[in-house]
Amino acid sequence: MSRMILIAIAICLITDALISQATAAKPQYSMFNNMLIKPKRGHEKQFEQGVKAHNAMFHASGPSKASLAIVTEGDNSDGWYVWGMGPLTYTDMDHLPQGDAKHDDDWDKNVDVHVEQYGESNFWKLKDELSYTPANYNPSHIDVWVVDIKPGMRYLFAELMKKNKAVWEAKKYPFSSRVFYNELWNTAGKDASIVYNFDHYADFDMDIKFKEDYESVHGAGSYDNFWKSWNECVNGVDEHLRKFLK
Repeated sequence: MSRMILIAIAICLITDALISQATAAKPQYSMFNNMLIKPKRGHEKQFEQGVKAHNAMFHASGPSKASLAIVTEGDNSDGWYVWGMGPLTYTDMDHLPQGDAKHDDDWDKNVDVHVEQYGESNFWKLKDELSYTPANYNPSHIDVWVVDIKPGMRYLFAELMKKNKAVWEAKKYPFSSRVFYNELWNTAGKDASIVYNFDHYADFDMDIKFKEDYESVHGAGSYDNFWKSWNECVNGVDEHLRKFLK
């Protein structure tokens, strides 16, 4: 009897260990899969309605939860939309509804027929340690800076973003400053992105006195030093605005 008890205890311990390992192995990051899509001219409303209905049916929750945004100004504002899924992980990518007959049939009949062109698709991983996300974050518009980082200078860019985050946290700004890294190597200068949210265009007229706030956290002269370091590690920025269609 005692031997059977010992065997049962051993089995329980092994099971617990396996469950713990499986839990520990679960990826702990947030990533978004974004794809550019341009609808046919004159089909914009049908395209939007088709994507919204498709998202509600097949991408309403979980890792494959999808959104649709139109690029309103800046780079790719010539008719492009951004269809995105996430937050998700690479593991989640193996379990998406794509490939399911009903899913694919709905996309073909109600979305693809209105599409002029599919653009590139990328993985953007959120860097929490560099980012500030306000409470109840649910943006209606975003201002996206796509950053071209000089070779070998990502460490300096990260240092600057940590300093930037410290200011946003200290001042509790109502806007986000979320930093993402492009997971795919490229030569197009799309290395990182900084995403700020806004509700109204009038928000751009707000004076948050960022220079004063930055120096109140990091000391006199630190604001100018920030931009000197920025120019040391950044080649340039492509900026665009998006409006989420909900």
